[in-house]
Amino acid sequence: MAYDTYAVVSPAPGQIGAGLPINYRHRHPLGKQLVLEDGRKFRFGAAGASTLVVGDALTAGVATASQQNLTAAAGAINDRFATMTTGASSARNLFAEGFLVVSVTPGGGDTYKIANHLLMTTAAGDIVNFAPGHALRRALTTTSRLDLIPNPYFALIQSPATTVASTPMGVAISAPTTLRACWIQTRGVVGALTSGTAIAGDVAGTGLGTGGAIGPIGAIATQPIFGFVVFAAATGAWSTFFLTIDG
Repeated sequence: MAYDTYAVVSPAPGQIGAGLPINYRHRHPLGKQLVLEDGRKFRFGAAGASTLVVGDALTAGVATASQQNLTAAAGAINDRFATMTTGASSARNLFAEGFLVVSVTPGGGDTYKIANHLLMTTAAGDIVNFAPGHALRRALTTTSRLDLIPNPYFALIQSPATTVASTPMGVAISAPTTLRACWIQTRGVVGALTSGTAIAGDVAGTGLGTGGAIGPIGAIATQPIFGFVVFAAATGAWSTFFLTIDG
């Protein structure tokens, strides 16, 4: 099962209101974990705009800056939705399975799971409905600011060659095309594309000059860590790493 890929649910789920089930767009919930007896771990995700490549390191897609720091409308404790003025047009349910984070108080630091939403229109009055079990724990005012965060397992991309602009997520073990879902490996022994001269035991990360490649990060403290080198192959080949992204 870990090597299967899955088409997007068709017909696409609609917008079904606050407090009702999450509108899953794929076979399984994004982020669902699969654990094998040998300790390897996998998470369910979906490819972004490009076909994933087996053995490539992956990061989450970059969050849309225009959907951050949004002005909230007043919201009362126990509301199962949040209303805001959005900064960009976003397709229906783009943020389903994602998160609403209150970035400026009142309510600063609160995080809510998003179940569904309609097409966003870059205007006041756009609403995201919360998942079951989520309701405003603190009231929102027009001083509050909201960040819409897609589920990090949605729209996975190859880790960039140099500056990494999003969180490390895992390694591709299959090659789903655009928006198809798959399992990615997040812990344990894996073969992955190599960059640089690796030595067994090295701390390994990305952003070392080759897209999708993992290698010894050495003194590059700003680059994300994926795990450790188990057996080193030549640069451009596929070394064995022990991933530690998923504890």
